[in-house]
Amino acid sequence: MTLKLVALLALALLLTCLALLNFSLGFLLGLTLVPPAAAVRPGGNRLPLAVLLVLTTPGVTLFLAVLLERELLEAPAGLGEAWQRFLGALGQGLLQEHLHGAHLSPLISLGAYPCWLLLWNVLFWK
Repeated sequence: MTLKLVALLALALLLTCLALLNFSLGFLLGLTLVPPAAAVRPGGNRLPLAVLLVLTTPGVTLFLAVLLERELLEAPAGLGEAWQRFLGALGQGLLQEHLHGAHLSPLISLGAYPCWLLLWNVLFWK
């Protein structure tokens, strides 16, 4: 349970700092990361929680957001087109970071993925 406390504190720190920089991004990231983080516990039935953790990684969340955007525009995208749009969104983020010095995306990655990995350790702790 101490490891879960550390993961939740790191996630809270990440979301607090992110909310100061970009509130809407912090809110959406908190909306997708906090419920699985609160639900993860050592022991018990691990498969549904493992699936939930996989579905809430920032990469999968972005991919599902691309699919949802196309669905809301009433122009459903196939998996190939959605994958191309996902790669385009990642490319745009890297381009903005390189050209304009927008370091928010790498900082989110440096904060979100360690929290996510700590939650995996909590889930599969023996």
